[in-house]
Amino acid sequence: MKTENIMQWIVLTLLAAAGWWMWRNLEAGLVVTGLLAASAPLALTEEQVREFQGILGEMKGAWSELRGLPAGLRELRQENDQIKQQLGEARRAALARTVSASRACGSVSEACARHLAATFIAHCERSGKLEALCSVSAQRDILSGFARDTLGVSTRNAMATTEVPLPVEYGGEIRELISEFGVARRRMTAYPIGLGTARPARMGVRPTFGSVAMSGSFSERSPSVDFASLESHKLGGVVRLPRELDEQSIVAMGRFLARYGAVEFARAEDTWAFLADGSAAFESVKGIVKVARDNAKTVVLAATKTKPSDATLDDFRNLRSKVNRAALNGRNSAYYVDSTWEVRLPAFRTAAETNVYQRLPDGSALLDGYPIVWTDVLEPYGTAASADKPIAVFGALPFWWMGEHGTPRIDTSEHIWFTNDQLAVRFMEEIDFDYAAADATAALLTAAS
Repeated sequence: MKTENIMQWIVLTLLAAAGWWMWRNLEAGLVVTGLLAASAPLALTEEQVREFQGILGEMKGAWSELRGLPAGLRELRQENDQIKQQLGEARRAALARTVSASRACGSVSEACARHLAATFIAHCERSGKLEALCSVSAQRDILSGFARDTLGVSTRNAMATTEVPLPVEYGGEIRELISEFGVARRRMTAYPIGLGTARPARMGVRPTFGSVAMSGSFSERSPSVDFASLESHKLGGVVRLPRELDEQSIVAMGRFLARYGAVEFARAEDTWAFLADGSAAFESVKGIVKVARDNAKTVVLAATKTKPSDATLDDFRNLRSKVNRAALNGRNSAYYVDSTWEVRLPAFRTAAETNVYQRLPDGSALLDGYPIVWTDVLEPYGTAASADKPIAVFGALPFWWMGEHGTPRIDTSEHIWFTNDQLAVRFMEEIDFDYAAADATAALLTAAS
């Protein structure tokens, strides 16, 4: 309500009080006048009496309207409280948008960290286990107040799991953070999964263009159409947290949760993306290596070459012959190997080919001019036998779909590691993988025996 409306209510209140006082005193004056009339001449004329009686009638008629004034003032006070609450929420949202934009590399913004920490605190309070998080009563009150203010709730009953979801902008930050630690999310093409199964297109047999004579007819060339299949599969990680949290470490705890959760998500996503073999352990999902096996897009080391150290530069080069030529010419093509291969690849350099392997100042590397993407899910370099294992992948990962349903979620338990005096925070997401082109990637394998 505007300021001028508030002033009008105040003026009406004062007028009502003055009118009530005049009415009561006027009635008393008329009573005295009537008593004196029997013993003394009238001091007022008949016309004046009628005038006063008219004023009294008007005031009595308006009094019923003035009685509703206290209720109106209460309503005004409630509206002001609602406006203050809305302004506070708007300020918090604006601050969150401003701070969210300043996410540092390898971490999340302070606003996202505060929200994750507040959600964690809210879950502990909702389950009546806030004492497991902090043993000092005053500190618990501070933590509860912080959680309510951050999540925009005013009562403990409002702190339910369904009422404190991870906002979209913070879910985006978690995705970006996972991309910094993982390969699949950073390199593959994202595709949203709605209800049921998503079916993005696959590249089948493509029609070829040719010469057309002047005024000649165009012959029909129909491409084959195929579709990938993306369904929701749950992946998750559990983060341990020690007890005794204080208000000085709330934001740090939120950043720790985000970073630890992102690392575990990245590890799980990359494992599924590269190594899912279609078995029940991977819920029938097939990753890059399995699809390469099924479509003869593999290079296998010679018989008895079961050690990763048996791989040569020619083996890595032959891997490029197994992919579509478009993958060779594309800017998105790269080698994918475990980071331990950094100790072996420099040995591929010779006097004739001194630049076959290059280590760049920013930490990245090139093999035969193609980028090397380090990942920790393929077979590490070693001299021990490791039969029929994928030691490298080459190709263009943007021709693979990574489907995702919703955003990462968070929940808390105080029972899992009760004996360790630790709290557990569970991160969970729903994803899937499938290829858009089967010949976009190929795998290098050690010999089976």
